Amino acid sequence: MSVFKFKQFSVEQKFSPAKITTDATVFASALQLQLNAKNALEVGTGTGVLSLMLAQRFPEIKIDALEINPEAFKEADRNFKYSKWNERLKVILGDFNQFNSEIEYDMIFSNPPFFKDNLQSEINQGKNTAYHTNHLSFEALANGINLNLAKNGEAHIMLPYYEMSLFEKEMTSLGFKTIKSTELRHQAESKIIRLFNVFNRKEEKQNMERHKIIVRNENNDFHSSYINLMKDFLTIF
Repeated sequence: MSVFKFKQFSVEQKFSPAKITTDATVFASALQLQLNAKNALEVGTGTGVLSLMLAQRFPEIKIDALEINPEAFKEADRNFKYSKWNERLKVILGDFNQFNSEIEYDMIFSNPPFFKDNLQSEINQGKNTAYHTNHLSFEALANGINLNLAKNGEAHIMLPYYEMSLFEKEMTSLGFKTIKSTELRHQAESKIIRLFNVFNRKEEKQNMERHKIIVRNENNDFHSSYINLMKDFLTIF
């Protein structure tokens, strides 16, 4: 499907190596902003769908979306320009390894590449960059967040369970703490598909929030937790 239609916007995804997925859209629909947050940075925007979803949800936020792949950059730029939130969305062609913004972002969010030792495409380097850590390592992602995030800002990251444990070690070494973790499961008793974790630098002691989102119930119908998150976006609801 080269065009994915949501209730309030459409996303072209013909050229971006990273296509729209269920887990990514749930991540964007579950993400919460801090009070008074004014600007955000997405690392690796692909088609731009996550930034578009956040722009729909939060009318005050301005979002810069960084993308290293030139074709995906052009596609995200088109998707932003044709949306009703184009004045608050900007895509930047660049490499997060060298990204040092004059802006200190209130929030940085990402669905980053995480495959490390898996087989890679011999012909599609764009896909390799989008899904594998050979260009943006967890260490580089953590360092870039530390460099570009405001002192009291938050980082929202989506990763599989094991990969999140590796990324947490990198963030902890830089003084960050996990303050919230949300499990995404296909069904209540199935394994964790993804974790959505929130990190900040605050020193005060606080218990980590834990949440759970389930896509389908025991009858294989959509679970209420999934419907509640996606009903403002998906045309099937």
